[in-house]
Amino acid sequence: MDIEVLKFGGSILKCHEDFKSVADIIVDELGRSKLPVCVVSAMKGATDQIIHAVAESHADGGFDLSSFVKKLYKEHLDSMPKNERGASELWTEFEKLKNVLLYIRSSGELNGSVYAFAVSRGEGLSSRILSEHLKVRNVDNRCFYGEDLLVTDDNPRDAAVDLEKTEKKVAEVLVPCLEEERVPIVAGFSGRSREGRITILGRGGSDDTAACLGYSLGVKRVVKHTDSDGVMTLDPRFMAELMKDPETRKILGAAKPPRVIPYLTYVEASELLREERTKVVHYKVLNPLMKGNISFHIKNIAKPENPGTIIGPEEENHVQDSYGRPKAISCQRNLYGIKFLPTQSLTPTEVYAKLFESLARESVDVRYFSTSGYQISFLMPETDVERAIRALRALDIAVDIMPLKGRKGTFSVIGSGMRGVRGLFSRITGVVAKHGVNIEQATQPNSENIIRFAVDDRDIPRAVAALYSEFFG
Repeated sequence: MDIEVLKFGGSILKCHEDFKSVADIIVDELGRSKLPVCVVSAMKGATDQIIHAVAESHADGGFDLSSFVKKLYKEHLDSMPKNERGASELWTEFEKLKNVLLYIRSSGELNGSVYAFAVSRGEGLSSRILSEHLKVRNVDNRCFYGEDLLVTDDNPRDAAVDLEKTEKKVAEVLVPCLEEERVPIVAGFSGRSREGRITILGRGGSDDTAACLGYSLGVKRVVKHTDSDGVMTLDPRFMAELMKDPETRKILGAAKPPRVIPYLTYVEASELLREERTKVVHYKVLNPLMKGNISFHIKNIAKPENPGTIIGPEEENHVQDSYGRPKAISCQRNLYGIKFLPTQSLTPTEVYAKLFESLARESVDVRYFSTSGYQISFLMPETDVERAIRALRALDIAVDIMPLKGRKGTFSVIGSGMRGVRGLFSRITGVVAKHGVNIEQATQPNSENIIRFAVDDRDIPRAVAALYSEFFG
């Protein structure tokens, strides 16, 4: 049987019927001689509840731990098929959660590994529920925790997966299950460090789990089933914001609603997914996808007939379909900036090496970077500004460091079809200038897959509305 990796997100795991629908998909794939490796997220809202319980248990402020566990157990039990044995196995998982919360409360200890173990239990609960739904369909399956398979670095709350070591672990632990033609159900989000401590993979962790397993198993396609149609030409939520404002609604005119992008290359996706507004899939999946030359298919579970979005290798046809225009428009808001003038006695390469090493040590989240002569500008979240200034002042190459005035934002046009198109840059700048937007900075990588502009944050809605109307009206 052909092996494939299927990811089921928490947004589609809310109740009994949702798990039944997921089981139907798995049975259908088996009927087509496919052996799915299933990666599951926690049920919708479960992780947030557990995080709250961890904080309350650590504070030891009279939190009713017993009531919390019983309530969460009831919510999960309602999603189970009616099966006494299954209910007992589910309760065993809840006992593990209860015990770690009791430990946190009694010991006052909440180190990274304890936290990671506690907040990743929701995925294990989902895996047990799906397992029981498959058992009542006579589908032989086996549950795995993420830490059974994924080897990570030592960062307990935002771990990076070691693909080579994970590949060996998967061959040792998961492949024998596949050889028996049993369906594996993997609880996403968690891993185990090389020293043996539990870690979590941070935002998008279950997607990352699926992509890393796809790489380790040598599959050519990973499918994410979710409640979204795919990656859109513009975030529908931002479009709704634009439509509420009379000024931007007028600029949009008769523009059509955002539509699904059928295909994104790895490079296009790496640019688009790093913009905060794209929530469909996290950019961290791209590393294992690119290394394994794997396609990542996003499908709406409620609309199986819809094509969704595929993220994959460079293909000629996708450029032809979007030649001369962007595939998507994206933006970031509420950023703050710093100008930095280094000594001119060093080469730019030496400056960048020192600069980014120092910013990385302070964990500064640089969202935008541009140069003009020797001057370098950064944009970042407000919470990172003090750390960035501290990092720059620690360097022996700084001549001048100056915060930029006011709140900034960036907007971007993204798409391989823009490469080498004459006049496109002028067209973009002309459109936004027509609507009174002052471009403060602009940058375009050599790949020409993206053009990104920095402006006053207040100008972002007008800039995005003008560009959307121009290219997608």
